[in-house]
Amino acid sequence: MNWYRFKEALNWIVIGVVATAILLWAWQQDQDKESIVIATASKGGYYFEFGKHLEAELKRIAGDRYNIEILATSGSVNNSELLRKGAVDVGILAIGSVSLHNISIVAPLWKDYSHIVVRTDSNATSLQEFEGKPFILGVQGSGYRTQAKQLMDFFSVDDDTMLGNDLYFKELLNNTEIEGTIVTTGLLNPDLRDVLFTGQFKLMPVTPAEGFAFNHIFHSQDLIPAGVYPSINGPIPAVTVPTISTMAVMAASRDISDEKVKIILQALNSSDLRSKAPVLLDVNPTSDRILRLLQLHPVSAQYYDPNFGLNIFSDAMATLESLKEIIVLFLLLIVALIYKLRTNRVRKAVNQQNRIANELFAIFEDLLKIEHTLKEISDIRLLRQYEYQVLKQKKRTVEIAKSGGLETNDVYLSVINECNELSAQISNRLQIYQQKALSQATHTGA
Repeated sequence: MNWYRFKEALNWIVIGVVATAILLWAWQQDQDKESIVIATASKGGYYFEFGKHLEAELKRIAGDRYNIEILATSGSVNNSELLRKGAVDVGILAIGSVSLHNISIVAPLWKDYSHIVVRTDSNATSLQEFEGKPFILGVQGSGYRTQAKQLMDFFSVDDDTMLGNDLYFKELLNNTEIEGTIVTTGLLNPDLRDVLFTGQFKLMPVTPAEGFAFNHIFHSQDLIPAGVYPSINGPIPAVTVPTISTMAVMAASRDISDEKVKIILQALNSSDLRSKAPVLLDVNPTSDRILRLLQLHPVSAQYYDPNFGLNIFSDAMATLESLKEIIVLFLLLIVALIYKLRTNRVRKAVNQQNRIANELFAIFEDLLKIEHTLKEISDIRLLRQYEYQVLKQKKRTVEIAKSGGLETNDVYLSVINECNELSAQISNRLQIYQQKALSQATHTGA
């Protein structure tokens, strides 16, 4: 009986070990998958809400190929920093809020409108009237704050005097002393809709909007549509409100892979996502008057303009055509320089050969003098000195000829032959004198 109980327990242990191994394997597989990290903004804002819609669409398209991670951040400024560090793959940016240096654009998203939200009992007609009063500009690192400060600078308002200016705009609902806020966001921002739904607030126009847009290239004069926001008192605003807008874009880090960009573009332009995010623009960034000034990711450039590579080639050819006169002159200059360098090299080689030939002629003349003197010399010691001089001149001749590559030159060969003949003459004379000296010595000894 104990054996059967032990066997049954062992079976359960084996099943548990196998199940644990399968779970560990599945977990490891999940950890090994690449991730697509998307920087949005604070929860409650439209950037974050859209990020969740995009997450669902990416999971539908990519399946199990990627882990999709939506990162809540402070907003555009924070996102741009994360992109430059390579801490995220893509992020949502308001182009009027941040520097786009070392950041590429994947796709345009929607318009962000500047909403000046004030209490319904406010009689203010200008932002200048809120100087020194509690007024919210936005949390640090958010695009809200950057856009609001740009407006304050334009209207010469000292925003440092505005108490609580670094709060989140929804604090309006908790603190009745705060007189208003500036929120630059899309028309579907959930938190802004919550604030306006209370009926306690109204929208104040940005005037003159055209002046601000003229001085800020990434902004445009625009209108907040009438009745776009529901409230307990009925849709607001009652009439269109003049304001300014900038564009929200999906931007990418420098390290993102082309495959990730392709999947993100597919998701952004899917009918499912666009039905959930009706504010998405149908804009071609390669021809838009503003976006075409920005650095578009190469995959996006090809996606929006199938003739991207051909356009580059045709532009290059057009550039060459316009510069053909300069190119011809440049080529002629290069040919002239090559000819000049070659002429100088030839002249230098000829001069070197002439110098070497002169040195060889000088050696040859010295050898002729030695040959002429030999006829009158009978002293063995002088003969040996001349023998040494001839060998020395021969060695020098060989060195000079090698330095100039003249081993087959007629002058060189003549000098070498003269050296050899003189050496042979001196050697014969020495042998004759040595034999005479030996004979005399033998005769004297006898």
